[in-house]
Amino acid sequence: MGYYYKVFGSGTKLVVSDKGSSPPANLEILQKKHENQIMYVCLIEKFYPEVIRVTWTDEEKEVTDNVVKGDAWKRKEEDEYSIASWLTVPAENKDKKYYCKYEHESQKNSLPTQVNSMKNAPQEGNCSTVFNRDVMLPDHLMHRTAYLVYIILLLKSNMYYLIILFFIYR
Repeated sequence: MGYYYKVFGSGTKLVVSDKGSSPPANLEILQKKHENQIMYVCLIEKFYPEVIRVTWTDEEKEVTDNVVKGDAWKRKEEDEYSIASWLTVPAENKDKKYYCKYEHESQKNSLPTQVNSMKNAPQEGNCSTVFNRDVMLPDHLMHRTAYLVYIILLLKSNMYYLIILFFIYR
Protein backbone atom coordinates (compact mmCIF):
# COMPACT_ATOMS: atom_id res chain seq x y z
CA MET A 1 0.00 0.00 0.00
CA GLY A 2 1.40 3.39 -0.99
CA TYR A 3 1.40 6.20 1.54
CA TYR A 4 2.91 9.67 1.41
CA TYR A 5 2.37 12.78 3.47
CA LYS A 6 3.76 16.31 3.47
CA VAL A 7 3.29 19.01 6.11
CA PHE A 8 3.12 22.63 4.97
CA GLY A 9 3.68 25.57 7.30
CA SER A 10 2.64 25.00 10.87
CA GLY A 11 0.20 22.17 10.37
CA THR A 12 -1.44 21.80 6.97
CA LYS A 13 -0.98 18.11 6.21
CA LEU A 14 -1.43 16.53 2.80
CA VAL A 15 -1.91 12.75 2.80
CA VAL A 16 -1.64 10.81 -0.45
CA SER A 17 -2.63 7.17 -0.12
CA ASP A 18 -4.23 4.42 -2.16
CA LYS A 19 -6.38 3.55 0.87
CA GLY A 20 -9.73 5.30 1.05
CA SER A 21 -10.87 7.48 3.91
CA SER A 22 -12.81 5.74 6.68
CA PRO A 23 -14.77 7.45 9.47
CA PRO A 24 -14.27 6.51 13.13
CA ALA A 25 -15.87 3.17 13.95
CA ASN A 26 -16.22 3.88 17.66
CA LEU A 27 -16.74 7.01 19.73
CA GLU A 28 -17.16 6.79 23.49
CA ILE A 29 -16.67 8.89 26.59
CA LEU A 30 -15.26 7.48 29.81
CA GLN A 31 -15.88 9.27 33.09
CA LYS A 32 -13.72 9.20 36.21
CA LYS A 33 -14.42 11.12 39.39
CA HIS A 34 -11.35 11.88 41.45
CA GLU A 35 -11.47 14.00 44.61
CA ASN A 36 -13.25 17.23 43.61
CA GLN A 37 -12.90 16.83 39.84
CA ILE A 38 -14.47 14.84 37.05
CA MET A 39 -12.34 13.69 34.12
CA TYR A 40 -13.98 12.85 30.82
CA VAL A 41 -11.94 10.88 28.31
CA CYS A 42 -13.20 10.94 24.73
CA LEU A 43 -11.93 7.93 22.80
CA ILE A 44 -12.25 7.93 19.02
CA GLU A 45 -11.18 4.71 17.33
CA LYS A 46 -10.48 3.16 13.94
CA PHE A 47 -10.35 6.02 11.45
CA TYR A 48 -8.13 6.79 8.46
CA PRO A 49 -6.21 8.97 7.70
CA GLU A 50 -4.95 10.16 11.07
CA VAL A 51 -5.77 13.82 10.45
CA ILE A 52 -8.61 14.68 12.82
CA ARG A 53 -9.69 17.67 14.90
CA VAL A 54 -11.11 16.98 18.36
CA THR A 55 -12.74 19.71 20.47
CA TRP A 56 -14.81 19.95 23.64
CA THR A 57 -17.82 22.26 23.96
CA ASP A 58 -20.38 22.98 26.61
CA GLU A 59 -23.89 23.87 25.53
CA GLU A 60 -22.77 27.36 24.49
CA LYS A 61 -19.15 27.52 23.33
CA GLU A 62 -15.87 25.66 22.84
CA VAL A 63 -14.06 24.68 26.05
CA THR A 64 -10.28 25.11 25.97
CA ASP A 65 -9.35 25.21 29.67
CA ASN A 66 -8.27 21.89 31.23
CA VAL A 67 -8.34 20.07 27.88
CA VAL A 68 -5.58 17.72 26.76
CA LYS A 69 -5.50 16.25 23.27
CA GLY A 70 -3.35 13.20 22.72
CA ASP A 71 -1.60 12.34 19.48
CA ALA A 72 -3.16 9.86 17.08
CA TRP A 73 -1.76 6.32 17.36
CA LYS A 74 -2.28 3.04 15.57
CA ARG A 75 -1.84 -0.59 16.46
CA LYS A 76 0.99 -2.32 14.68
CA GLU A 77 -1.31 -4.85 13.01
CA GLU A 78 -3.86 -2.29 11.78
CA ASP A 79 -3.89 0.60 9.33
CA GLU A 80 -6.44 2.59 11.33
CA TYR A 81 -5.81 5.23 13.96
CA SER A 82 -7.23 6.12 17.35
CA ILE A 83 -7.06 9.27 19.45
CA ALA A 84 -8.05 10.35 22.95
CA SER A 85 -8.81 13.73 24.45
CA TRP A 86 -9.29 14.58 28.14
CA LEU A 87 -11.47 17.22 29.76
CA THR A 88 -11.25 17.91 33.50
CA VAL A 89 -14.05 19.87 35.20
CA PRO A 90 -14.91 20.68 38.82
CA ALA A 91 -17.23 18.14 40.49
CA GLU A 92 -19.84 20.90 40.90
CA ASN A 93 -20.34 20.74 37.10
CA LYS A 94 -21.39 17.07 37.13
CA ASP A 95 -24.87 17.91 35.78
CA LYS A 96 -23.55 20.17 33.03
CA LYS A 97 -23.50 18.62 29.58
CA TYR A 98 -20.23 18.70 27.62
CA TYR A 99 -19.74 17.47 24.07
CA CYS A 100 -16.74 15.75 22.52
CA LYS A 101 -16.75 16.77 18.85
CA TYR A 102 -14.56 15.60 16.04
CA GLU A 103 -14.04 16.69 12.46
CA HIS A 104 -12.60 14.10 10.11
CA GLU A 105 -12.50 14.35 6.33
CA SER A 106 -15.07 11.57 6.14
CA GLN A 107 -17.58 13.00 8.65
CA LYS A 108 -18.27 15.22 11.68
CA ASN A 109 -19.86 13.97 14.88
CA SER A 110 -20.27 14.74 18.56
CA LEU A 111 -21.14 12.82 21.71
CA PRO A 112 -22.53 14.38 24.91
CA THR A 113 -21.14 13.45 28.32
CA GLN A 114 -24.61 12.89 29.81
CA VAL A 115 -25.82 9.81 27.90
CA ASN A 116 -26.21 6.10 28.54
CA SER A 117 -23.30 5.23 26.23
CA MET A 118 -20.87 6.92 28.61
CA LYS A 119 -18.92 4.42 30.67
CA ASN A 120 -17.55 4.89 34.14
CA ALA A 121 -13.91 4.05 34.52
CA PRO A 122 -12.93 1.69 37.33
CA GLN A 123 -13.01 3.54 40.67
CA GLU A 124 -10.02 1.81 42.18
CA GLY A 125 -6.78 3.39 43.35
CA ASN A 126 -5.45 6.38 41.47
CA CYS A 127 -6.69 8.28 38.45
CA SER A 128 -4.40 6.49 36.01
CA THR A 129 -6.74 3.47 35.92
CA VAL A 130 -8.93 5.28 33.39
CA PHE A 131 -6.25 4.70 30.75
CA ASN A 132 -5.75 0.97 31.30
CA ARG A 133 -7.80 -0.16 28.31
CA ASP A 134 -6.74 -2.31 25.39
CA VAL A 135 -6.15 0.59 23.00
CA MET A 136 -2.33 0.60 22.84
CA LEU A 137 -2.14 3.87 24.76
CA PRO A 138 0.68 2.45 26.89
CA ASP A 139 2.77 1.90 23.72
CA HIS A 140 2.03 5.45 22.67
CA LEU A 141 3.14 6.75 26.06
CA MET A 142 6.14 4.45 26.02
CA HIS A 143 7.36 5.98 22.74
CA ARG A 144 6.81 9.50 24.11
CA THR A 145 8.72 8.60 27.28
CA ALA A 146 11.61 7.10 25.29
CA TYR A 147 11.78 10.28 23.22
CA LEU A 148 11.88 12.47 26.35
CA VAL A 149 14.56 10.29 27.97
CA TYR A 150 16.65 10.55 24.81
CA ILE A 151 16.34 14.37 24.83
CA ILE A 152 17.32 14.52 28.52
CA LEU A 153 20.37 12.31 27.95
CA LEU A 154 21.38 14.43 24.98
CA LEU A 155 21.12 17.61 27.07
CA LYS A 156 23.09 15.97 29.87
CA SER A 157 25.89 15.03 27.45
CA ASN A 158 26.03 18.60 26.18
CA MET A 159 26.31 19.91 29.74
CA TYR A 160 29.27 17.58 30.43
CA TYR A 161 30.87 18.75 27.20
CA LEU A 162 30.52 22.41 28.22
CA ILE A 163 31.92 21.71 31.71
CA ILE A 164 34.95 19.92 30.26
CA LEU A 165 35.54 22.77 27.78
CA PHE A 166 35.36 25.28 30.62
CA PHE A 167 38.07 23.46 32.61
CA ILE A 168 40.28 22.91 29.55
CA TYR A 169 40.26 26.54 28.39
CA ARG A 170 40.29 28.11 31.82
